[in-house]
Amino acid sequence: MAPDLFAYLDPGSGSMLLQAIVGGTAAAGVTLKLFWRRLRARVGGGAKDDG
Repeated sequence: MAPDLFAYLDPGSGSMLLQAIVGGTAAAGVTLKLFWRRLRARVGGGAKDDG
C-alpha cells in the first residue's frame, strides 16, 4: 500500500506560485510583441510608432 501524503500549499506558497505564473505570462507576451514588431519591420510591413 502507498503511504498517505499530506501535501498542501499555504497562502504564501500559493501566492508566490500565482505571481510566477502571471509574471511569466506577462514576460512572454512582451517578448512575443517585440518579436512580432521586428518580424513585421523586416518583412516590410513597417512598425507603427505608438507615440
